[in-house]
Amino acid sequence: MSMTLSRAFVALTLVAGSGVASAADPTAVFPQVDACVEAALQQQEGHVIGWRIEKGQEPTPIQVDVLAADDKVWTLKCADAKVSGSERKMGNKNYKMLTSRAKVPELSARFTAANSYPIAEVKKMDYGLSWKGRPYYTYEMSLNDGREATVDVNAETGQIDRTKSERK
Repeated sequence: MSMTLSRAFVALTLVAGSGVASAADPTAVFPQVDACVEAALQQQEGHVIGWRIEKGQEPTPIQVDVLAADDKVWTLKCADAKVSGSERKMGNKNYKMLTSRAKVPELSARFTAANSYPIAEVKKMDYGLSWKGRPYYTYEMSLNDGREATVDVNAETGQIDRTKSERK
């Protein structure tokens, strides 16, 4: 994620006056996600392949998964833009292949996904390849009517390729 894009988003958020996440503005938690992603990348160089927002506590804990250049995956725990711990996950992923296929920044894909369900809370993002080798950002959301939704944003085109919602 570029610093200019991140700063522009934070400035836009401040102008809009959002602070704490609410049903009226489900994207209000995004600055917290962005801050934790930046903090995680400062501690562990690599490519972010996932993040999860864990509600119910203050400050809101966010877990960030980073794929390092040596193909190892690290999970970093963060709150208030401070990383409190990291651990190596089992298994490896192909850093060169995954990083070379993403043409669209995750922040852009996140807003595309969030706009597909206007009143939804984005809870999780995973970046990976489909069985055909296409790169996708997959977002999980909670909708205000009690359903759970999944949105796949193509990481090459930035377009939504699939959405699904179901009652939990």
